Amino acid sequence: MGGLFNYDNPIWRFVGRIWDLFILNLLWVLCSIPIVTFGASTTAMYYCTMKIARDRDSGGVLSMFFHSFKDNLLQSTIIWVIMALVGGILFFDIRFFSFYSPIENTVIKMIIFTITCFLILLWLFIFTYIFPIQAKFINPIKQTFKLALFMSVKHLIRTIIILAGSVLILAAVYILIMRMPGVMSMLIFVLGSGISLFQASQFNIIFDKYIDENNE
Repeated sequence: MGGLFNYDNPIWRFVGRIWDLFILNLLWVLCSIPIVTFGASTTAMYYCTMKIARDRDSGGVLSMFFHSFKDNLLQSTIIWVIMALVGGILFFDIRFFSFYSPIENTVIKMIIFTITCFLILLWLFIFTYIFPIQAKFINPIKQTFKLALFMSVKHLIRTIIILAGSVLILAAVYILIMRMPGVMSMLIFVLGSGISLFQASQFNIIFDKYIDENNE
């Protein structure tokens, strides 16, 4: 019985991790409500999950989150505003050329549509990497954008794993909730942080190639 109530017991460690993910998800949602702070909130969540993935979260999720949130507030907000504006423009373009374009030449429309789709893919790649990079490295904003594009393309297989894995997690949670809505609805409370933890495990592998682990 003594082992059961030992906090180093694997069961208690698992319960503790679920609790950490719940708190982290709650912090991320609450700190993203103003919308403009979404970037800083997301950066802080990745900062925590990259630590959790390495079992280096001894300081506690709450203190780690707000430490990163405060340190990255300005740069993450600027990055988020830029990404949101560019994403909005690309979304408008794809909608406009799909349904309202005055261009009658089918070939030209297809070329413009293809270019826009390619730019959206690049935007998605950058968006996937930019906040984890901001959480991990200290760089000027311009360099952070360059690194996000460079790493996402260089580590293309890992990028596909991150994106496909995230979609699969979302799909699995959706199916479970549809089949067992009462119990499985609780998964929503750890969904964002859970996906972030999965992605963080992949980002740690990638970032290890660029940083000395002892100098984190």
